[in-house]
Amino acid sequence: MEQSREAKLVKNTLIYTVSNFGSKVLTFLIVPLYTYYLTTEEFGTYDTIISFMNLLAPICILAIHEGLLRWLLKSNEEHGDILGSGLGLLFTFIILTDTITFVVCSIFRWKYTFVFIALLTAFALHNCFQFIARGEKENKVFAISGIIYTMVMLSLNILFVMVFRFGVQGMLWSMTLAYCSGVLYLIFSLRKKIHLKEMKFNKTLALSMLSFSIMLVPNSVSWWIMNASDRIMLTMMVGAATTGIYSLANKFPSIVTILHSLFYQAWQEQAVLEYDSEGRDTYYTNVFNTYMKLACCAVAVLIPLSKIIILFFMNKSYESSYQYLGILYLGSLFSSFAGFYGTGYISAKDTKNAMKTTIVGAVINLIVNLLLIPVIDIWAACLSTVCGNIVVWAMRVKHTKKYFKISVDWKSFYFIMIVNVAFTFLNCFSNNIVTFIMIGFAIVISILMNKTVILNIFYVLKKKVVKK
Repeated sequence: MEQSREAKLVKNTLIYTVSNFGSKVLTFLIVPLYTYYLTTEEFGTYDTIISFMNLLAPICILAIHEGLLRWLLKSNEEHGDILGSGLGLLFTFIILTDTITFVVCSIFRWKYTFVFIALLTAFALHNCFQFIARGEKENKVFAISGIIYTMVMLSLNILFVMVFRFGVQGMLWSMTLAYCSGVLYLIFSLRKKIHLKEMKFNKTLALSMLSFSIMLVPNSVSWWIMNASDRIMLTMMVGAATTGIYSLANKFPSIVTILHSLFYQAWQEQAVLEYDSEGRDTYYTNVFNTYMKLACCAVAVLIPLSKIIILFFMNKSYESSYQYLGILYLGSLFSSFAGFYGTGYISAKDTKNAMKTTIVGAVINLIVNLLLIPVIDIWAACLSTVCGNIVVWAMRVKHTKKYFKISVDWKSFYFIMIVNVAFTFLNCFSNNIVTFIMIGFAIVISILMNKTVILNIFYVLKKKVVKK
């Protein structure tokens, strides 16, 4: 039973890796090109707009996509009722949010109003139908939709930004049209699963889904405050050019977020399905400790490696961003740990307490930003992210004990965290030779600490190749 659990988790993680590699990793790789076609101010403006979209998206759909996934994965309700109720709520809130956004943006005569609303709508629909695909166990469809999104976005970015020089507008329209392409593919691929004639709006079910999902909205907003509000505050207090430097530095820790999302999507499904099973705590413990060591070791490699990339491949105007890498990586690391424990709330349908933990983290983040940004600008934004995420994780470790008990391998945790903290300080002052030595040392540690899981992954991949 244990082997089948792990095999399924690895299989789904690999599937989501394909999707997210397409939608996230490849877009990250072309960031150096953007730095040559956008000024620091333009890059800061673009990143601020995306931050606003990430704030409004869960409000726009009231996290109904999370409810759809949870009910489709494990529910006794009628399939048509789940889809009819969920999609009915979705379209109602999209129309309402778009109307309010248009009115507010028109008052301020914001030049990005139309493209922003189009982007917000396309993103919300794409996100929701991706979650339906996951709920229907159509993980390959989910993965392909991510690849389609990426190919369209990259192609249009090259055309709009690099050829026609449309700047920020070009980047936003590229994303919008790419999400629309993904939506069309998802609807077409899921047409046999989604039958309009079978859909019914069940008021009782809709209210249950809404009560589950709506608690995730403050949770998402709080996460946004911890991970994105600092860009807004930096722009307001210091200026868009400073935000551009910080935004580039933050692009590198987003690798950790990407790696976490690859695993989290598979883990979320597995955690829900295995929540009531025997040996759950042992299973959860093994998965977390494996995940923790892999994530911490990845950060140890990425801290010095990212510095080399910035110094050798980025526009010189962004060069100072390397000094903020280490602390931002640590923030992303603790955010991923908090996300892992957050699956306990989803599995237990206790989204209320998930919300409470992130609200506390968000308040701490805002206080640190308000007090310190005027004094130490970018460093304050970095510090607030780390502090907020550590608090959320600590609270969830304590609170989720009533759902499951994870025995953390603290010895391994403290060792690799000491290495990461040391690398964070060294990264600010080391020359290139020391930086390369750090990379080599981190790779050796990573192999030694994760040799078992590395061998297992190669074994799974080898079996797949042999079968083909």
